[in-house]
Amino acid sequence: MDVNEREMRDRQHPVEENIVLQRKLWRFERVGWFVLVAVVILTLCGLFSRGPISSTQTTSANGNLQVEYERFHRNGSVNSMVIHARGKPNQPLLLDLSAAVLRGFSVESIQPQPIASSSSQLGISFTLQTDGHGESVLYLALRSDGVGLFKTRIQTGAGEQVSISQFIYP
Repeated sequence: MDVNEREMRDRQHPVEENIVLQRKLWRFERVGWFVLVAVVILTLCGLFSRGPISSTQTTSANGNLQVEYERFHRNGSVNSMVIHARGKPNQPLLLDLSAAVLRGFSVESIQPQPIASSSSQLGISFTLQTDGHGESVLYLALRSDGVGLFKTRIQTGAGEQVSISQFIYP
């Protein structure tokens, strides 16, 4: 009997061992290490907050409305949302965000300040000034206040719209 075969047999002396059970535990431990490494890699990639998996953008059908945002948030964290909208040059542009924004997030800051803004049970409305090319950019800092999946619709006064989904972890 070689050394490997002797090592893989149950023993009674000096300590009682069940080698079959021990091998199962070693296998379970290895799987646990692989799962732990996978969770760390996914975390670094943005599964639980900022990162390549979380950061995304969506654009309306004709490209006049584009939103850059994070898919995944942690409750209490602040994340940014950037809305690019195109309208008539040097004219006011109406932008509506659905009520899901108010249920899952609180608006920490808005840059630049809109010409006018209002909120209702339907959501938040901003009136923005476009530049000489008809473009306007709105930067929002949103604090995550809810938990779960929140679907928001963002729409311009001209009818351009995009829908976004964001998940807030507890």
